[in-house]
Amino acid sequence: MISTAKSRVRGLLTRAFACVLFLVASTASAQALDSLQTASPKAVSLTVSGGVSLGTYEAGFLYYSGTSSQGERAVDLRLVTGASAGSLNALLAVMATCGVDASTPAQSLFWDIWVPIGFNDLFIPSSTTPLGVFSRESLERRAVHIEQAWNRGLDSSCDVVLGVSTTRVAPRALQAANGRLDLPRLEEKFAIRIQGRGKGRPPRATNYTTREGRRLELMLETDEHGEIPFANLRELLLASMSFPIAFPPQPLRTCAANASAKPGVCLPAEARRELFIDGGVFDNTPLRLAVGLARDGLRETADGKLEWRPVPQPDARTTPPGIAFAFIDPDATEYPVAPPAQASTGPASLPGTLAEILAAFVDTARSKELAMLLEEEPEIAKRLTLPRRHFPAAGAPLFAFLGFFETSFRVFDFYLGMYDARRMMDDAFREGRTKSEGPRAAAMDGPGGWQPFACMSAVYDSSPDADQSCQGEALADFRALLQMSLDQLYDACNKSAGTAPAGTWRNAHCDRAIAGQSPPRVPGLHPSEWPDWKRSDKESELAYSMRLLGAYGFAFRDLGVPKGRGDLAVLRIRHSLGDAAHRLAAVQPASDKPTVRFASKLAVDNISYEPQRLSLHITMGPTESELGLSVGASEMPLTSGLRFAGALGFRGLEDVLSSGSSSDPFGVALTGGLEFQPRAEQTFLSQSRLALRAGWLFSANDDYGTNVCRDGGASHVTACSRPVVQALVGITFLEFLRAQVVGEWFPGSSSRKSLWSVAPGIGLELGL
Repeated sequence: MISTAKSRVRGLLTRAFACVLFLVASTASAQALDSLQTASPKAVSLTVSGGVSLGTYEAGFLYYSGTSSQGERAVDLRLVTGASAGSLNALLAVMATCGVDASTPAQSLFWDIWVPIGFNDLFIPSSTTPLGVFSRESLERRAVHIEQAWNRGLDSSCDVVLGVSTTRVAPRALQAANGRLDLPRLEEKFAIRIQGRGKGRPPRATNYTTREGRRLELMLETDEHGEIPFANLRELLLASMSFPIAFPPQPLRTCAANASAKPGVCLPAEARRELFIDGGVFDNTPLRLAVGLARDGLRETADGKLEWRPVPQPDARTTPPGIAFAFIDPDATEYPVAPPAQASTGPASLPGTLAEILAAFVDTARSKELAMLLEEEPEIAKRLTLPRRHFPAAGAPLFAFLGFFETSFRVFDFYLGMYDARRMMDDAFREGRTKSEGPRAAAMDGPGGWQPFACMSAVYDSSPDADQSCQGEALADFRALLQMSLDQLYDACNKSAGTAPAGTWRNAHCDRAIAGQSPPRVPGLHPSEWPDWKRSDKESELAYSMRLLGAYGFAFRDLGVPKGRGDLAVLRIRHSLGDAAHRLAAVQPASDKPTVRFASKLAVDNISYEPQRLSLHITMGPTESELGLSVGASEMPLTSGLRFAGALGFRGLEDVLSSGSSSDPFGVALTGGLEFQPRAEQTFLSQSRLALRAGWLFSANDDYGTNVCRDGGASHVTACSRPVVQALVGITFLEFLRAQVVGEWFPGSSSRKSLWSVAPGIGLELGL
């Protein structure tokens, strides 16, 4: 059984998409499935969107697709386009198609590039720059592995065009109206033709563009023969993945297509060095680029196949009918997602309106090219395949950034991509598929083998083999993640019961949830107490996920959190992001540090609030002014909520600073003690605290305790130097404006009376 599973993992990526060319997202009907059996498209174009840590999901999807051939390939993968993380996966897809094989997931380039890189690999404090908090060092080290596979050669039949979207930092001016009008251009596209030359020889990579092109693609720097060194191709991918703030802009040496002496050639003397960032800023779904390249570049041969023209023909009018377009987007789900927050019914406000406009602008900009494509060529929708994700991904929270915090999250998402690729193929080849062609057997290959995939398939498909497939201590964390994904799916579908009847989604588990059923329990998972699988209204997506994982005994190895403490995992994630935000602020020019520090901390506090480790405050009131210091008792101050606090209080200060006098002597109180911040009461808007301090009041009336106090202390608390005990209740807004009330008790003695006072105050608090 194991040998059978392994023998079938040497296939081609293109076959997977041949399986679903007519499973169009908008019409996934029985008629489409029936027509698939006789359809034989000549070529496939693949578009891979950006996905942050869900690039791991895309990698798993593409890996399984490439290792699941069922015979002679029906079509060729001729065109791949990508944005951001999708651009890297696009290149890996080309290499998988053209002969870079792996018999187990962990042996693949997809796994090697995506699974090992976590937050600690990206955040290297010494490498932080004013324009990017993360380092590319790990990505560049992993890119060496891609280059080694590249240099080993690709199949000589390989002829694929790779399209990559990027964004300029400084716009390029395009002239119109005979040079009287300058049009700024930030979006930039690149088209690279990759042709295999057999084993032992690096493939040929060239700029696939023309001076008369309509899309105005830039050219990468080449040698005198027009070939692009792999180093330049690597820099292009890094540029497309340079998400603003996370990574600094990536320099590229490029030429405009009409600015070089020889078509398609960009010599070093002609190239200009400019800065680029993430291609997903304006075009996260470069499907329009794919359609344009196919229209201008592909032609039908005498034997009915499609091949690339030597140079594109921009006067081409129609897209070749023999090519189908597949689009991988990890955000496309086969279950309901939470609807966007409804606009407030209260009075309109400028900040709220601007926030809504900004959010709409970002979403519109990222999908603009796709919307324009469907307007220009609506028939393309009939040739578009959109595979969907059937279960929540572990790395989806935190805007798809959570996957970087735990290796197990990325491993899970890789197998989830494999599962959805298998579901895609099952749907396409429902007829004539034998039992052995179903889910793979559990080849016990150790970490990165096929057993986790077999376990996931058995659980999601409600197979009776789930008990056997999911056994073993090695899958303990994997089982916890499986259960969490089921809980999250059932919660999302259950909440849609009033708006989405059963059958709306092609997902049997979702139908069960809509019908009121509870999530099934993963075999081998035995928590001490099963948690409430429903997400509360006040629970964030991150807190919900960590609560479930904590209850299921997930081992937060990378986060360094004990089993069962999902609440601490939230704090650890927030602490790590806070360190990155603090470091980013620290490397800014002096004039910009306060602004960046405030804005970055406000952003991460919106995830989960964490107080400053060290803070200084000054308050003033009718009876007392105070200068105080507060220090967190642990590395993460909210872990326990305890802090060490000290204060220097001044009474009668107005008499010292003016010519007036009163009967209340001047006094200075030096106190110290413990402060407590209730975790549930802390937000980025307001922070509350309780404190208990004790110390000594030094009175000017007895020369600060150096002389005998003649006053019995019956009328003034500062009449004599004496001990003092203080209880404080305070609140701070935006970690800046502070209000507090201090209750004071001055113990009596044989010679003086016990006294008390209440000292309110308002002032400022500063994090240090």
